[in-house]
Amino acid sequence: MGCELKWMSFITEEHLDLRFRVLRENQPRESAHYPGIDDDKRTKFLGAFIENKLVGCATLQVDPKNGCKYRIRGMAVEPNYRNQGIGTKIVKKLQMIVKKEGTGIWCNARIKAITMYERCDFKIVSEVFEIKPIGLHYDMEWR
Repeated sequence: MGCELKWMSFITEEHLDLRFRVLRENQPRESAHYPGIDDDKRTKFLGAFIENKLVGCATLQVDPKNGCKYRIRGMAVEPNYRNQGIGTKIVKKLQMIVKKEGTGIWCNARIKAITMYERCDFKIVSEVFEIKPIGLHYDMEWR
């Protein structure tokens, strides 16, 4: 049962559903949509599929900060598929893409995702902070 990564040219309902279920617990459904980002032609969407089922996703947004041109948003993996390397595989694919442009990536990483990002050589570059109602985060960067 291999995981296949696919670029999507636009945000799909399936992608939004995954974001909502994993990242927006106890929030309105519309909070899974990122206005101004999901409809930006420069935004890229990456999905991880197993047997044609979306099990992981990430959004690569143009959002320059500290020498990094891109930001990872909406990174999610279905709970039943976690700890199988899917998140790492998604991040490494994003790194491969931005490396071709000679730039880096930053993100607001949830506390529970720090270890995965560190495996991908991201570094914590901030103090811990809270994004309400989501929880505690660190800014992380990879260059």
